Formats: sequence, C-alpha cells, structure tokens
Amino acid sequence: MDMSRYRSGLWPWLLQRVSALLLLFFIVAHLWIEHFMHLGAPITFHSVAVRLLHWTYAGIDYGLLVVVVYHGLNGLRSIILDAALTPRQVRAVTGGLWILGVVTVIFGINVLSPFLWGRPWFIV
Repeated sequence: MDMSRYRSGLWPWLLQRVSALLLLFFIVAHLWIEHFMHLGAPITFHSVAVRLLHWTYAGIDYGLLVVVVYHGLNGLRSIILDAALTPRQVRAVTGGLWILGVVTVIFGINVLSPFLWGRPWFIV
C-alpha cells in the first residue's frame, strides 16, 4: 500500500507539536495572570480591560488566539486527511481551513482590540 497518499506532511506534523507547546505556555500564562496574580480579587470587565492595556498581557491573549486557531484547525485538517482524498481535495480542504482560520483570527482581533485602542480594529 502506498502510504504517501495518506501523509499530511512533515511541516503540519511538526507545527502541530510546536503549537501544542506554545498552547501550553500561553494557557499557563493566561491562567496565571487572570486567576493567580491577583488572588482573591474578583475578575471584572474593568480589571480585564486594565490588564489588556499592557502589551505584555494583550500579547499573551493575541498569541493564545492565534495558536488555538492554528492548532485546532491543523488537527481538524489531519483528521479530514485520514480519508482517502485526491490531491485536489486536499488542497481544497487546506485552503478552506486557512480561510476559516484567517477569518476567525480577524474576528478575534476585533474582539480584543477595543481594550488596546478604544475601538474595534475592524468594524463588522
């Protein structure tokens, strides 16, 4: 049996592992900042807004957004590619997931951007 037909590629495989490590880092950083740095203080909209004014905290949340979207969609791509697809179908699935990922990240940036700039980055 020709297994090359079923391979999703070295780079997606490697980047899935790298994104898993980044995901672990960003989740731990996010949980530490939001739940343990100010132990006992209630989490309110205002406290989150004040934290997101700092680029370090915002960078962690933006990084978490990008890594979660990439890791999730790359994993979904790997599951879909377990089916015997033609090269054209593989390109269509990959392209569709990239478009979905970019749109999702743009919407996520739009949600986080009012905290940094006082207004949405992209009006939808």
